Amino acid sequence: MQISAAKGLARILKAEGVEWVSTFPVCCVNNALGQEGIPLLMMRDERYAVAVADAWSRVTGGKKIGVCTVMGGINPAGLQIAYGALAQAFEDSSPLLCIADGVPAGATSNSHYDISLGFKAVTKWIGHIDQPRRVPEFMRRAFTYLRTGRPGPVLITLPASLGDYDEDEYPYIPVKGWKSAPDPSDVKSAVKALLAAKNSRLRDPAKAGPLLYVGEGVFYGDATNELLQFAEMAQIPVLTTLKAKSAFPENHPLSVGVRGELAVAWMRKCDLLLAIGSSLSRGHFRHVIPNAKDKTIIQCTIDELDINKSYKVDYAIIGDAKFTLQALLQAWG
Repeated sequence: MQISAAKGLARILKAEGVEWVSTFPVCCVNNALGQEGIPLLMMRDERYAVAVADAWSRVTGGKKIGVCTVMGGINPAGLQIAYGALAQAFEDSSPLLCIADGVPAGATSNSHYDISLGFKAVTKWIGHIDQPRRVPEFMRRAFTYLRTGRPGPVLITLPASLGDYDEDEYPYIPVKGWKSAPDPSDVKSAVKALLAAKNSRLRDPAKAGPLLYVGEGVFYGDATNELLQFAEMAQIPVLTTLKAKSAFPENHPLSVGVRGELAVAWMRKCDLLLAIGSSLSRGHFRHVIPNAKDKTIIQCTIDELDINKSYKVDYAIIGDAKFTLQALLQAWG
C-alpha cells in the first residue's frame, strides 16, 4: 500500500506507543499526525514544545518517549528557537524525539544555515530523511538511539511533499533498545573497596565510611528497587542529586536527603563515595565532592565519557544502572 512519507512516520510513532505530540506549528508531519489520530498539544513557542516532550520522557523514566514537532526547512526559525530546550535535554541526558521539516533536495543553496552543524552539539543523533522509502530505516535508527546507551535527544528532519513509499515493501517493527551489563571483575573490585571502607569504620568510629551518591540514571535504568535492596543489604547511607530526588525514600533511616546540613556533612566526611547513575559533572543541580582527592571514588555509569571527567575515579563500573546494582547485590551477598 502506497502512503506518504509523513503518514508513514505518523504510523510509526503510533506503533512505538506515542500517545501525543507537542508542537508549535508549522511542521509538515502535523496533518498526518492528526489524520492518524495522534493528538497535537499546542504550545506557546518551540522551546515549550521541546520542554513538554522532555518532561514526559523524564517523568516516565524513559519508558515513554516524548515527541515534539517544530518548523525547520530552508528558514528553520522554529528549530533555532528550540535549540535551548534541546541543549538542556542533551545536558541532562533526556531521550526525546524532535521532528522538523527537512531541506528539500536541490534547495540547500537557498539556506546559509546548516542544521547538522547547528545541532550536532545538542543531539545524540540527527537523521535527514532524503527518500520516502527510508522513513522506516531512519525511524528504526532514531528509536535505537533513544532506547540504547546514554539517553539523549534525537532530531529527525523530513522535507515536505517528499513522496510516497510502499508500506508493505518497507515495513516497520518497533525497536526494543539494548542495555549492557558491567564487567564482573570491575564489580568485584568495587565491592572489595566498599567492604574495606566499612571495615575501616568499624575499627575506627571516627571515620565516616562509604556513601551512596545517586543520580537520575537510576530512573532511566528502572533501578530504584535494586537501589533500595543494595543500600539495605550493605547498610550504606544514600544521598541523591536534585534530579534523582525520590529515587530513594527520604523517610528511610539510611537517607541523608538531597540538600541541607546532613547531606553536606556526609559528603564532606565520607571516606568512599559510590556514585550510581551520575556523570559526577559539576553544575547547579549537582553536588561538588569536597576533598575529592582524599576520598576513594567508585563511579557506576552507562557512558565511559563520564569516567575521570570531573574527578579522578579509583574504580569504574560501566553498564546499565539496574544490571550494575543487581551485580553488586550478587557480589555482596
